[in-house]
Amino acid sequence: MHDVPLASFEAKWADAHPEFQLALPFVPAPLRPAYAAFSCIGYEIEHAAFGIREAQPAALKLQWWAEEFARMREGGARHPLTRALAALPGGAAVPLAQWQAVVVGAFAQRDPEPAADASALLDGYAALYQPLAILEATLFTPLDAATIARVRACGRAVREAAVLADALRDGRLPLPLELLARHRLARGDLAQASPAQSAALRDWLEILRARFAMLDAAGGGPLAAAGASADRWRLQSAARAGDPLATLQAAMTRLPLRASWAAWRGGRRFVRA
Repeated sequence: MHDVPLASFEAKWADAHPEFQLALPFVPAPLRPAYAAFSCIGYEIEHAAFGIREAQPAALKLQWWAEEFARMREGGARHPLTRALAALPGGAAVPLAQWQAVVVGAFAQRDPEPAADASALLDGYAALYQPLAILEATLFTPLDAATIARVRACGRAVREAAVLADALRDGRLPLPLELLARHRLARGDLAQASPAQSAALRDWLEILRARFAMLDAAGGGPLAAAGASADRWRLQSAARAGDPLATLQAAMTRLPLRASWAAWRGGRRFVRA
């Protein structure tokens, strides 16, 4: 494991979140390896929470990370990402309980109850993204944890909508129950293309777009700022489309030009520290 290059983990992150490569150059060079490592660790945890279909492999992966965080805390990190993070001054000194909260939050995503409304659904995602944001703000002091947590929870909602069929198959309901009731959709109906499905998705994407519009994501640093800018653009495009799901899916691998400006503004957070 020690010989695996960090670039391979960064490539995985960038495939899932194209804003990663855009944002990284706006991080001060001395912080960049640790910032990239932390972001990649977050992606590994996120993938175990949402991307692994079978429960046992997901649980084993999360348990391994819990043990690795304990090893890092004791100076014995094995994974290239934790070793890179431990090289940051104070990186190995973060209380283990903060890392454990991330793992607990990831487990909470594996078998969630349907959410009644938008706030409940985003609060469910925040069980993972809030402790991750607290860690990020602890390790990279100028960044604002509350901003990061809101950006990432809303961003997860966007991604869950984009992988609607997969999420439903894996037992997650990416839309709140109140929207299904408004459009007279059963849970099983949501996986089938229909005018009602498209209307419910448009309503949900508009709700998320309004949430993003209330955020000044620059306080979360370059990655959060670029991600928020990209997601707002994706939501705006998809919410107006005849086929919102297909439009959203196509937009997930693309970035608007304005995301570069947002990343620059987020990078200024470090400069002002």
